[in-house]
Amino acid sequence: MTDTYSAAVRTNGLWKVFQQEAEEVTAVRDVSLTIDRGEFTALAGPSGSGKTTLLNVIGGLTRPTRGDVLVAGREVSAMSNQELARLRLDEVGFIFQAYNLLPVLTAMENAEFPMLLQGIGAEERQARVRALFERTGMSGLEDRRPGKLSGGQQQRVAVIRAVASKPALVLADEPTANLDSASSEALLDMMSELNRDLGVTFVFATHDGHVMERSRRVVQMVDGSIDADEIRT
Repeated sequence: MTDTYSAAVRTNGLWKVFQQEAEEVTAVRDVSLTIDRGEFTALAGPSGSGKTTLLNVIGGLTRPTRGDVLVAGREVSAMSNQELARLRLDEVGFIFQAYNLLPVLTAMENAEFPMLLQGIGAEERQARVRALFERTGMSGLEDRRPGKLSGGQQQRVAVIRAVASKPALVLADEPTANLDSASSEALLDMMSELNRDLGVTFVFATHDGHVMERSRRVVQMVDGSIDADEIRT
């Protein structure tokens, strides 16, 4: 059994309830889940199943209603807003469906940005990013702005940005949703290689069958609860 401090994520009795006008909506219902470092895991389910809300609670973007969340051994639910911001910067990389690149920055500057906020020096930032651009087939595109990149290329930059700061885990919300099938497969190849070769921990919220097929663990969610948890060899 993985101990609390070596797990990338651990939740215990996690609930998230939203107030919508006079009605309470339960998005996450009593979820207890451990994700070890180095996993390549999909939180799967249809819209409304709670997978994106669970991802957001794990990443400190949304506070739980009750229950515990630990990221890299640190209790998230008790943190102040300032502590949460620092946790997100240091321990969690995010990949969003809409890429969320800054249009005025080059691809390289976008990838460097979290490390700039961390206070990492320019030489170290550039060395990390250039190595990842080379590893992922993006060499030569460092100076292009997002508007001059394809959707698949923009999402690759988003992955590099998420990985370069060496977080405890990377959370990806529907990362293939805006990509064609060829770009999706190329992106999954890239993330699989980063997971295998560098030990990057990936957790996806997805309803994409291709992402589920490539994941080594699939946690199925229904109505905010875990319905099945399959580990594949």
